[in-house]
Order: sequence, then structure tokens, then C-alpha cells
Amino acid sequence: MPIDLRRASWLLSRCLSGALGQTLAPSDLPASQSEWEKMLRTSSAHLAALQLRWALREQRLFSACPADVADYLDAIYTLNLDRNLQCEDQLADFLQLLNSIDVRPVLLKGAAALVGRLYPTSGERIITDLDILIPAEKLPDILDKLAGAGYQPWIAEGMDVPNPVHFAEHHHYPPLVNSDWPASVELHLHPVLLEFAELLSSEDVFKDATVLKWRGGECLLPSPTHFISHNIIHTFLVNTQNQLERLSLRQLFEFVLASRTFGEQIDWNDIRNRFDSHGYGKALRQYLALANTVLGFQVPNSINMDGRDRPRIQPYLIHLDLENRGALWIFNLLRQVRSRLRALWRKPRKTFGKLFTLGVYRRFIDSILGADR
Repeated sequence: MPIDLRRASWLLSRCLSGALGQTLAPSDLPASQSEWEKMLRTSSAHLAALQLRWALREQRLFSACPADVADYLDAIYTLNLDRNLQCEDQLADFLQLLNSIDVRPVLLKGAAALVGRLYPTSGERIITDLDILIPAEKLPDILDKLAGAGYQPWIAEGMDVPNPVHFAEHHHYPPLVNSDWPASVELHLHPVLLEFAELLSSEDVFKDATVLKWRGGECLLPSPTHFISHNIIHTFLVNTQNQLERLSLRQLFEFVLASRTFGEQIDWNDIRNRFDSHGYGKALRQYLALANTVLGFQVPNSINMDGRDRPRIQPYLIHLDLENRGALWIFNLLRQVRSRLRALWRKPRKTFGKLFTLGVYRRFIDSILGADR
């Protein structure tokens, strides 16, 4: 299917590339009020409106925006900057709590991006929570310390608070909330879902992380190679392939941005070998092909793409391009059915038993209705 360059997702992608080293012209901007409205809705759905603002300002095209568009982007930047500065205050306080019991955590995802200054300011990156990787054996002590500072686990109604002892077989503890601070905190025992731990283990992340003294406390930042690997696993293997969500342009943008920023610090050979050896080489190459097609990412020479990689990404591009809600539901329905039939074929005993639980149908319906995510 040919790409429609006037579709909202492709207008947004083209504009975002202006913050990634590509030159934009006024003709790359939306040409009508309708196109601006659609692109802004798409940028909001992808949590990428602030990267859009940065790209337009970087290319000196912000003055070419309609006045109401510029006002909108400036307003959400101001609001997000204020919230993120509060999140930084919260994180500084949080680190001092952990440091007081001899814990030096690794910051993940948005927290690592903000503290590591991947973006020009704290305002260009929306964060929904603070992801912190901790040593699993320290979880009980950490929870005791945090409870004294007002943090409590957020548990769904009817669920029990899990026992932190021997909790290491889980990805992360339930989110912790504190009425004094804006963001919830996720304490990760593993950087990724356990089924992908062979690609990126907690031990590897701690071993290669860099110590950072920040605002009176100490934390660790993931190595560039691990930051990139985490983005690929979380964005593509988990969210896009496993959970069948629409590819996140915000996360894809961050992948390309981090790749450009870290440059030769990234060990692409290690990434390639690790993904290949555990059977995820095809997924790695698909993600790189998507980054190249959507945002102009230059695939490293050490990773050989074959002629099948680009045809394989067509379903993800179609999903990205769809704007009609009905078409999105139908498309997602077909993908969900295909995914579940494949799981039934590969793991009949495990999958067949789930057919008799209410939860599987609730998640199925939610995934269809959430097709426009």
C-alpha cells in the first residue's frame, strides 16, 4: 500500500524529523486548518506534541504555524515543563530516600531521558510515571522507607497488596503514589518483562550503568547500548507486537534521537548478536526499518537488512496510517484474532485454558476498543 504523505501520521512524522537532523520546508507543514487539526490530534494521541513543537522551532518554522496552533503548543509546553520540574524535585527527594538506605537505583525510560538531558529542556518529553530499577533483594527495605515518606501502593479494587519478599519473579511492584508529588513511581525488579529478560537483564544493566551525582543524591544511568535496547524491547516487542498497540511515534522518535545523540557509544554489534541469538533478530530489523521509513533513521552498517524486512513492516505502517475509527476497529480485530489463533496453535494447553476465563474476553474487547491508541 503506498504511503499517503498528507495523512496526519505522515505529516507528523515528517515534521518530527526536523528535530532529528532533517531539513524541513514550509511545504512539509499541514496545508489547511483541517490538516493541522488532524495532525495535532495525532500528536496528542502519540504524546508527541512537544517533540513537534521542538522540531518546528528547531527548523525556524514555528512562526509559520497558525496562531492558535502556536498558542496551543506553547501552552502545553508550559504546563508540561512545570509538571516535569516538579517530577524532577520528586525524583531528587526519592533518590535521597533510597541513598539513605544504601540503594543507588538505575533510572529507566523517561526518568533517564530527563536526568540524562536527552532533550533540550525538561519540557519536551511527556512522562506518565517514574520508572526506577532497584536490586530485587532490597525491595522490602525500600518499601518500608518509602511508606514512612508517604508512598503507598496503588492497588485495583479487590486486589491484595503483594508481599515484597520473594517478589523477584515479577517485572515491577505495583505503582507507588504519594499525595505530595505529581508522578507515580514504578519500582522495577527487572528492566523488561521476564519473558524478554534474556535480552536485557537487571544484572547487565547495573553492571554497565554510569554513576551520576545529581541534586544531592546518586543514581545510575543505563549505558547507551542498554537505553537503546530497552526502547526496542519495550516499544516494539512488548507494546506493538505482544499487546498489538499502534506503533508509538513518541518512542520511535526517542529511539532515533538517542541513536543520534549517543552515536558511537552504542554497541550495535552487541545488540544485533543478542537479538539474533535469542530469536528476535527479525523483530530488531523490522523496528529499524520502521525507524528508517518513518523518521529517516540511518540503519547501522553492522546490521544487514534483507529484502523481506520492508514488506514485513507494512501492517504496522497501515495501522499507523489508519484514521477512520471503524477501520481501526476492524483492523485491530483481525490482528487480535490472528494473534490468538497463533497462540492457540503454538501453546494449546496454556491458551485453551484461558478461553474459560472472563478476563481474556474483557482484555480482548478492550484491545479492540483501544485500537486508536
